[in-house]
Amino acid sequence: MSQYFKNIAGHQKQLDWLNQDLVNNNLAHAYLLAGPSDLGKSTIARSFSKAIQTHNLNADKAYSIVNQIEKGTHSDTIFIANDFSDSSIKIEQIRNITHNLHMTGNSQKRILVIEDIERLTPESANALLKILEEPPEKVIFILTSSNPKLILETILSRVRRVDFQLISNKDLFQILKNRYRLVEEKKIYRVTELSQGRIAKAIKLLDNSEHFEIYENTYLQIQNFLKRKDVSAAFNFIGQIYNDPILTQIFLEIAFMVLRENLNKAIVSTNENEIIKANKNIEKLLEVKKLAETNVNSRLLLEEFILSL
Repeated sequence: MSQYFKNIAGHQKQLDWLNQDLVNNNLAHAYLLAGPSDLGKSTIARSFSKAIQTHNLNADKAYSIVNQIEKGTHSDTIFIANDFSDSSIKIEQIRNITHNLHMTGNSQKRILVIEDIERLTPESANALLKILEEPPEKVIFILTSSNPKLILETILSRVRRVDFQLISNKDLFQILKNRYRLVEEKKIYRVTELSQGRIAKAIKLLDNSEHFEIYENTYLQIQNFLKRKDVSAAFNFIGQIYNDPILTQIFLEIAFMVLRENLNKAIVSTNENEIIKANKNIEKLLEVKKLAETNVNSRLLLEEFILSL
């Protein structure tokens, strides 16, 4: 196993596949790492790029290359990251980078990593497709996606797809317990619940106490609203988050978690009315999540959702 995969928690089967491609000199010209968000796909994509660029090199040279990749200064390893500052990848970005990829590089390979390629506009998707159809020599594309259904079929047909799944709460708890030996089990258990099988999310929550507090506070705010129906308090909370896409995303994630918990409770109690109500609330939330990806007024959207519960 490549040393760049060894510190990645979970997904051993998928890591073995990628590692075997490397050691057997069977690298595809394009990979798609697909699966739900916050599973660590971006971390794996970056680790895979390091493994490829340093394969069979001596330690000193490998260290220098990895250091450049981590700093973003390695000219033959290019990243289009999802920093949530813009919702789409424009055609100009793809054109500029693909022009660069046709130039002669100084490394064993030239690698382009694109996170969440469902962000491609129709024009940029077609531009990417064109270079995937006729890839330059020694160029490897490592793409990630949390929603492969939004990707052109013609792009999907030209990549080697590696699918990632949610981890069971039992397995996730054990992984976190082994990794964070100094953290109280009570907190690890709570992080496991909040992460819902997303290992990258769990690691972020344990590594960043402020982030954990935001998730926990959001959970309590939603639970309190559902119990007390305090519309004023709910609207005040939405007023604090609606301008921040990351906080809005957290709200939607936690809301889905809370509503699923309510559905499970209704199923256990065999309360038919509560089951119907819980399913309707989940359907409303899924519609909100879909609309939130467009340019709809997010504050109005969230307020309407709260009023509909």
